[in-house]
Amino acid sequence: MNNLIEMFLVGILITDFILLATGRMRASIRLVSIQGFLLGVVPVIIGITQGINQEIIVISLAGIVLRGIVFPRLLRRSVIDTGVDREEHPIVGYIASLLIMVVFLLTSLWVGSKLAFLAPKSALMIPVALATIFAGTFMIVGRRIAIMQIIGYILIENGIYCFGLTLVEKVPFLVELGVLTDAVVAVLVMTNATKRLHQVFDHMDTGNMDSLKG
Repeated sequence: MNNLIEMFLVGILITDFILLATGRMRASIRLVSIQGFLLGVVPVIIGITQGINQEIIVISLAGIVLRGIVFPRLLRRSVIDTGVDREEHPIVGYIASLLIMVVFLLTSLWVGSKLAFLAPKSALMIPVALATIFAGTFMIVGRRIAIMQIIGYILIENGIYCFGLTLVEKVPFLVELGVLTDAVVAVLVMTNATKRLHQVFDHMDTGNMDSLKG
């Protein structure tokens, strides 16, 4: 089972790399959906090894529905409404982004080796969680288009969720559902704000917002 968990974690890590290598919105949204499904299945695998229960099933289903279906659907609606399907000129280029992601991964592996005692079921759990958080943070500061920055926020939330799986037996599931609910509200507000931004300014380049004055 540990090998199966690590296979899913490697899949999550691969989606991180591809997300930093592409500026295509629809492809990025599909990757976010795939990452959401992979993250949603991991608690079930952990539950099978430790004795599955109803709370784990609820957490897993909620994660799959929200991360794999709801978030991508909200993002896809924003792409359709705005007609923006590609980021041509990010603040940091795509090749440079990949090299930076390699640095993030090496840093995450080093930190993960120091915290391995938190995740005895998989040595990759914490490194993948940290790498996903770093990738999301980088997308927020390294991309100009608002939808890509929202995807960065979702990556951060996914990384935190992945880190939380190391404590899946100790964190009450109502707390986990509360965090998921907050994430839904945040993504809903940001996608609506993105559409409004496009309606008013006819673009979604957040860099141009620097010149706005109250």
